Amino acid sequence: MMAVIKIEGTTNRISEALSRLELLGKQPQEFLAALGLEMVDRTRERIEQGVTPEGTPFAPLNPLYAQSKRGLGILRERGYLFNRLVSRQEGNTLIWGSNEIYAAVHQFGAVIKKKEAPALVFRMGGHVFKRDYVTIPARPYLGFNAEDREALTSTLEVFFKQCLRG
Repeated sequence: MMAVIKIEGTTNRISEALSRLELLGKQPQEFLAALGLEMVDRTRERIEQGVTPEGTPFAPLNPLYAQSKRGLGILRERGYLFNRLVSRQEGNTLIWGSNEIYAAVHQFGAVIKKKEAPALVFRMGGHVFKRDYVTIPARPYLGFNAEDREALTSTLEVFFKQCLRG
């Protein structure tokens, strides 16, 4: 005589959960939207901490320039870049960042050159300066690091659990 256990039933709930997972894979827009909000928040946290995605501190401000700032921190003076970070989906792709005209200058750095005027004229620390060009150092605030990957995984786990529960 053989000892056996017999389980009877249907696999409907499993099939339905797998269908929901398949749909999430084919139409990930809701997941990407949630992840986009997370990435914007994580980017803002880095700006508040004054660090790049790799954790390196931002290049410091010129000391004369820093004298005239309100103390909110680098990339936060007026709040335009910080407050206008956005995310969007294009198909199965997540994009986040800022469309402010100067956003790329801060991310990659730039050399600002005079055009038609004899010089660039600006004021710092109570002094007037005339220069042929100025260099803005790169202060990368956008990126994707190991902690971001963990956040992505956590968000994906939430969506997987929702699919499995129905």
